[in-house]
Amino acid sequence: MEFGPSRSTRFARAVAEARKGDPSVAEIEPGRFQARFALEREAGVYAGLAALIQRVWRWRASEVYEEEETVSPYHAKEMAWCASSQLASYGTCRFRFSYGVFPRCALCPLFDAERAIRDMLGENPLPATVFEIQLGPNFQALLRGESPVGVDETLQQGVEVPDFVPEEWPEPPAPDPFA
Repeated sequence: MEFGPSRSTRFARAVAEARKGDPSVAEIEPGRFQARFALEREAGVYAGLAALIQRVWRWRASEVYEEEETVSPYHAKEMAWCASSQLASYGTCRFRFSYGVFPRCALCPLFDAERAIRDMLGENPLPATVFEIQLGPNFQALLRGESPVGVDETLQQGVEVPDFVPEEWPEPPAPDPFA
């Protein structure tokens, strides 16, 4: 990755970020820096790359390379965050390709094309989503033709429930349109 020179007040922080994340940072021209990241199996290296790209990717003087070819800084940033997360969580890439291969995956050293093809062919399908609906005790009692729980006890205590709302009762408050 190359970045700078920049008039941004954040330029010094970007240089510090690059030096913190990777020791192979060199000033190739006055004010222009090159940071090289060896992307293997360490989540911290990917996170460092992602943090640096996040900081400088919108600057006109920023370019991201894979080998000698310019690549999209956005896709490189997304790849680095994804790989960092996968390595930190699983120690390898376990991303499912059931919906296809994302552009960020083309840049990733962890990408396994054979596994992606098998996923897209349906050999490793996503697990089905299962919804469980349970009926509450009041609804179950109504289905059995019984009174809901607590209604019989209220009637036994001598509380009278009118058939209609008495006229002397105040009007209910208007519903809140923002609720």
